[in-house]
Amino acid sequence: MTFGMWMRRAVAILGLSVSVLAVASGPAIEPGEYVYVEGGSGHGTMSVKGNSFNIETIGANCHTCAVSGTFKGRTGVADACRIAVSGSNGALKLDTSATQDACRDFCGMRAGFDGEYRRPPAACTDRQRSVRIGQAHKQYAAKDYDAARTTLRALLSECDTFMDWIERDKARSGLAVTEYHRGDNEQCLAALSDTVAVRMQGDSSSFLPPCDADNYAATGKAILYNQGLCKAPAKH
Repeated sequence: MTFGMWMRRAVAILGLSVSVLAVASGPAIEPGEYVYVEGGSGHGTMSVKGNSFNIETIGANCHTCAVSGTFKGRTGVADACRIAVSGSNGALKLDTSATQDACRDFCGMRAGFDGEYRRPPAACTDRQRSVRIGQAHKQYAAKDYDAARTTLRALLSECDTFMDWIERDKARSGLAVTEYHRGDNEQCLAALSDTVAVRMQGDSSSFLPPCDADNYAATGKAILYNQGLCKAPAKH
């Protein structure tokens, strides 16, 4: 083997090693807006721009987390807090267990930011959800209840994961009263069955923390009112 051939082979092997190392270290964190989808009262967002990130979440009783930092490979760094990131293709999981105490410094007592984050599809961004809710309201106001039902069902089916708990219950309440005006009391009650207000109605030991109760009061009142309509003969 000539020296030139040996050099070309060495360069090729080195290039392959670098490629393998890059794959092993995982892809860069994909930029974009992610929604915290842990469920319950936990909700929030993570914005990724280049190597920088900003996380804002809200937990029970309106306690919050606010974390800003940079990614070094697949690890988020915010002061002494280290955030291990796994996943890809718009679905990430954050784990702070290695530096739990340091990461807790960014949060109120009842808030956290560990868990799953997803990039919403175009039809489920904050803006598009508002547009679709507005469309349903217009259809309802025009007494086109079939169209309003279709719009709200599609919204809940496609975007449930990306809505916070109060927004989700508002949409369910809107769907329920739409079903009522369609004359379908059974579907009206079904739409309300998984709302917080109805679930709490059947469990005397459950309650909402004060701040959550205040924020949910109008929605919960509307749900129980619509439940009463659902149990009565439909009006046309």
